[in-house]
Amino acid sequence: MSYATVLITHVVNDAVIEGFIPALLKFRHAPDSQLIIITDDKDAHMDALIAMPLGAQISILECDVFNPLAIIDTLNNHHILPNLVFSNSDHLQAATAIVADFFHLPSKDWRHCLVFKDKYLMRTQLQSAHLYQAGYQLLNAKDLYLDTCAIDNLTINNPAISFPLVAKPKQGVASMDVQLCMDKDELLSYCQDFWQSKTLPILVESYVAGRLMTLETLSDGERLVAVGGFEVTLTEPPHFVELDAVWNTPLCVQYRERCLAILQDIGVGLGVCHSEFIITPTGAIHLVEINYRSIGDGREFLLDDMAHYPWFDTIIRLHQGVSIAELETEYGALAISTHARIRYIVAPQSGTICTAPSPFNKQMQQTTLIHQPLKQQHQTIHLTHSNKDYLSRLLAYSDCENTINDVLNDAIASLQWQFDA
Repeated sequence: MSYATVLITHVVNDAVIEGFIPALLKFRHAPDSQLIIITDDKDAHMDALIAMPLGAQISILECDVFNPLAIIDTLNNHHILPNLVFSNSDHLQAATAIVADFFHLPSKDWRHCLVFKDKYLMRTQLQSAHLYQAGYQLLNAKDLYLDTCAIDNLTINNPAISFPLVAKPKQGVASMDVQLCMDKDELLSYCQDFWQSKTLPILVESYVAGRLMTLETLSDGERLVAVGGFEVTLTEPPHFVELDAVWNTPLCVQYRERCLAILQDIGVGLGVCHSEFIITPTGAIHLVEINYRSIGDGREFLLDDMAHYPWFDTIIRLHQGVSIAELETEYGALAISTHARIRYIVAPQSGTICTAPSPFNKQMQQTTLIHQPLKQQHQTIHLTHSNKDYLSRLLAYSDCENTINDVLNDAIASLQWQFDA
């Protein structure tokens, strides 16, 4: 039996390859112990890791990562006894928690992982705790032949639901297939279009107007602390694509403790968590979703740059059993006070990119400015009205808040993207 650190992953992404794998290699229990990656896409991960230092100390095993019994069976068949089990995937948190618990390692509650990822179950739990006020209902693929009469019944049978409604896949990601429907005809059209290619259930809920903020938390399983949050600007409905995110605005600071209390009440615990809230004009707090992993879309690397402690390393140490108190003794309070802003450049149309700007990382007016292209020249774009449409992102952070906006605006004006229709 050999000891190993185990990372469970599905899709190749920067956070795993450039953030968590280096951290996991750093905190192995012994210098010669292996990092085992378990995935259902071995070839893609091998290609991504081929040039990584210490690659010889990384092994990749393949199985159905959505099945915790398959993961346990794979580890046992290879005589591997994990000393840490970790995943940064939304979809794999429940499976990872079951595997970690099986091997008596620090783990999340798999029930919470399941509920948080399922938008319908989460709203049901919140409503039972009197923490959710908007009306909502689930539509299943059996309603493929949904008609206007059925939609009339939807609102009649559930008086809490009223138009406009937000429709979204029950377990969707990246704002994909999320749409505001102003009336029953728009909802009918949305359902029919969605179910032409998918059979996933659709969650519909009353639209809640307000300002969107995130809360980033860390926990040792006992104590939950707020790191900070972004106030987010979205595109105009009917779609909801993030355009801009500002760290620790007055809104984020004002509502931080109340949002943190909601997360504590519903069981957010071990490790890192990224949650989203709408603050209504009356000051009511509406929990939109919980992602039981690190924030994405490049913001995890921004936090790593901004924080006075290593972001990825700290998350891994929490899964090793290090307490928040120990981390605070080492680093001080874990809240991040640096000023920061991200702008996302969204493709204005479908087509092939004929001109694309280069990446850069530079200092301007006491501000660190980073441009990260996400699409390349000659790449073809098909608009999805989600964050899959991002061309690039601009990240800026500084100890001086006043310079960030000017630096970002000047940088955006200099970026040239051109398309062939």
